Amino acid sequence: MADRFHSLIQSLRAGSQDAFNQLYEATHKVVYFSILGIIKDKSVAEELLQDTYLRFMEYLPNYKHQYILSYLVTIGKRLAINEYHKRKKISYDNEVIDVIPSYDVSGFALVQSEKRILIDRALSVLTQEEKNVVLLYNIANLTHKEIAATLDKPIGTITWLYQKALAKMKEALKEVD
Repeated sequence: MADRFHSLIQSLRAGSQDAFNQLYEATHKVVYFSILGIIKDKSVAEELLQDTYLRFMEYLPNYKHQYILSYLVTIGKRLAINEYHKRKKISYDNEVIDVIPSYDVSGFALVQSEKRILIDRALSVLTQEEKNVVLLYNIANLTHKEIAATLDKPIGTITWLYQKALAKMKEALKEVD
């Protein structure tokens, strides 16, 4: 995959729109879910996703990294963190109100409402880190190795987090039965 990305980068530098489209299709889900894990607002995450690729194109002449996916995720995360801090808290009548909505998976899967409720319940028991691993594995179809590179964590940690998350979700769904 690294060779494929390397050739795409060379084509991008030569001005190929098709290379950009291929790169976007191969990477946008992972970048999007990395941003969404921080910002938790779908429309803002989509805007930041666009900003990520615009920023990448600005830096393309200077790009020298080996792992394009990690590079894109890092840009996206930094933009999301900056946005999060801008929107994090507002003051209203001496009360602090968190303006970031809770995570909602309903927009990502066309499932019946009963299944959606089960999915939401299963995900609600997970930490944000566990959610990221589960979503990257199951929705973005990344391997544990790719998730480890994306999140900059050892593969053993990713495997452990995934197994721990599955156990938590299984236990949460047992309570439903």
